[in-house]
Amino acid sequence: MIRCIRATVCAAMLAASLPAMAIFTNGGFESGNFTGWTQATGYNNGLTLPQPFTGASINLGPGGTWTGAVVDSSYAELSNAPITPIPYVGTYSARVGDTTTGNNTNIISQQDAITAADRDTSDNKLHVRFSYAVVLQDPGHPADEQPFFYLRVRNVTKGADLFEDFSFAGQAGTQFQPIPGNASVLYLNWKPADVVVPDADLGDTIEVYLLAAGCNQGGHYGYAYLDGFGSRVVPPGGGAVAPVPTLSEMSFMALGLLLAGAGAVSLRRRRR
Repeated sequence: MIRCIRATVCAAMLAASLPAMAIFTNGGFESGNFTGWTQATGYNNGLTLPQPFTGASINLGPGGTWTGAVVDSSYAELSNAPITPIPYVGTYSARVGDTTTGNNTNIISQQDAITAADRDTSDNKLHVRFSYAVVLQDPGHPADEQPFFYLRVRNVTKGADLFEDFSFAGQAGTQFQPIPGNASVLYLNWKPADVVVPDADLGDTIEVYLLAAGCNQGGHYGYAYLDGFGSRVVPPGGGAVAPVPTLSEMSFMALGLLLAGAGAVSLRRRRR
């Protein structure tokens, strides 16, 4: 009997701790490349005023050079910004852009359908979770000419933005910090994003879009990192990608049965 209970508990806990299927192909970049992602380039022609800037403020011209890469633990951070850990999780993280100047802009994006596999069993809601980090040189140009980054999660089916983050170098009220000893370069260490997708959007096409741009004047850079997509929280650290386990009610019930069974066996043995 006790063996049966143990088997039930093990099966329940294993099922509860299996990684949730994450929206987006190669969302952890564990293929070691940009498989599943669309890469694009452009030139930063300056942001359209007035502030606050949004995705509609971005004005890109054709051209540019792809300088992004998928990086591993051997990677040396380009500007000495304390972006840690790299990779954020697993073996690889994506870097969008680099320290190349010349108003260069790099973009990655991907579209995928939100499904029941993207529901977190801990709250029964649809989630798109990931983390990102950013490095922006701050030359002190006018706001519309500064390096910037833009990140968006959008319901393409309904044409509605679900999440948006936009910052230019030196923007007040952001979480960017100067690199110790080099105030001309600002960084945002890994920041978690948790986008709750309405149940009404189940089956809709969701897009994630990340852009990093150098300054409009052409002499300063901006780049960003992306990693750790999942419907459950993916904590930082190296090694295999594994979301935080969430025990289901069945797991707790099975655990209770195991404890009760073990107690009964122990009691019988003492009586003997």
